[in-house]
Amino acid sequence: MNNLSVTKSNELVDASYKLNVQAQKLVLACLGKVDPRREIPKEITITALEFSELMGIPNAHRELYLAADSLFGSSIKIRDGNDDIEVHWIQKKSKKIKGSGSVTITWSDDVLKYISCLQSRFTSYKLRHIAELQSSHSIRLYELLMKFNSTGERIIYLDDFKSALGLSDKYPLFKILNRDVIKPSVDELNQRSDLTIKYETIKKGRSVAALSFEFKQNKQMKLDV
Repeated sequence: MNNLSVTKSNELVDASYKLNVQAQKLVLACLGKVDPRREIPKEITITALEFSELMGIPNAHRELYLAADSLFGSSIKIRDGNDDIEVHWIQKKSKKIKGSGSVTITWSDDVLKYISCLQSRFTSYKLRHIAELQSSHSIRLYELLMKFNSTGERIIYLDDFKSALGLSDKYPLFKILNRDVIKPSVDELNQRSDLTIKYETIKKGRSVAALSFEFKQNKQMKLDV
């Protein structure tokens, strides 16, 4: 089992973006290969074998190429101080090296500041703890919680939660959001990650205004049996 860590600036953790689960795992696998305390290379290559071993993905050649294609053109909306900016994950279409079953991605200049030379205000976690997750929503919720790992508690406004998952324009009814996104994500994290999570709603009047999460890490990661 790999012991690599993923590190992102807190601005990137709380940013608004939507990637499918394999594209998310490609980003995280690439981040796991670098030292975020130093200036990281603008280009990074990952093989299908690495992708498979790090993330437990069968048919990794196909999934790696699809993930790279999906990443191209995907953007991130970030609150940086008082500014709202939109940046892209990668600068150009990923280079596929089919003979070696690998892809080379080129980080955009804008995103590098949120993943490179990080000295403070960042979130880190072990890559293996999200490797078994099958939902992109579960991965994003994991990151949002791990930002507050020191306290094991996080209250997040519902609008901010939806924004972080790239769902601002969807799920106007909370009961549908809870049924389709929140509860399945919490259930999957309880089953397949190292977190044990409970949550409840905070209401303003009759409407849900925020979510309150309590969580703790298990020393031994839980896996399906």
